[in-house]
Amino acid sequence: MEQFIGCDSCSAGWMCFIFDSDMKWQLKLFQSVRKLWSSYSQSNLVLIDMPIGLRDDCGKPRICDKEARKYLTRKRSSSIFPTPCREILTIKDYHQANKRSKKKCGKGISKQTWNIIPEIIEVDEFLQNNEKVQNIFIECHPEVCFAALNKDNPLEYYKKTEKGIEERLELLMSYMNYDNNPLKTGLQMYKRKDVAVDDILDAWVLGLSASLGRKNFSYLPEDYEYDVKGLPMRIAKPHFFDS
Repeated sequence: MEQFIGCDSCSAGWMCFIFDSDMKWQLKLFQSVRKLWSSYSQSNLVLIDMPIGLRDDCGKPRICDKEARKYLTRKRSSSIFPTPCREILTIKDYHQANKRSKKKCGKGISKQTWNIIPEIIEVDEFLQNNEKVQNIFIECHPEVCFAALNKDNPLEYYKKTEKGIEERLELLMSYMNYDNNPLKTGLQMYKRKDVAVDDILDAWVLGLSASLGRKNFSYLPEDYEYDVKGLPMRIAKPHFFDS
């Protein structure tokens, strides 16, 4: 039985939406990507919303981030946070990291980016120490997936607003039939302090994208680079419909 997973970070760890080859689904919450992998080590593909492949210094942004912002246009480009370089990951204080970033690349590091640095480090170290999973865990972004599901049109509303939630839920529910509403199921399973509404929706669209299989997605950019650790700097873009 093949398994395809969408993985999104949340307050309590990692919210995962798992499809099998029969398109049966389940929601799981894991404290770490290591625990996720120990439970689902036979998975064919894990699309994860976290940067993979980092610049060694702050002098140049990742091309994949620039391409993703271009694809999402002004509507949703702000959802792609600037990816820190490895030099920033070694700094423990936000003000020092912000100062170093301004000096090295001309602009500071946002609070949003700073808040996910522990998860960036976790994923980076996990992949460096587990070479066999480096082509199974692939960076993806929920807003790229939603735009692809919306026939290459970025969504109108921010994901945390009522209209944004409705917009995303309608897209997901219209693509395939579900015996139960996965969002309603997730809200019953987990407390809001641990898992937010958008965490469930993001994991869901990542899992649905993964279920398409590798032959049905491309990369931003197609001619992607590798970092000094040998990890690819690319963002997967699913193809839900024939072009």
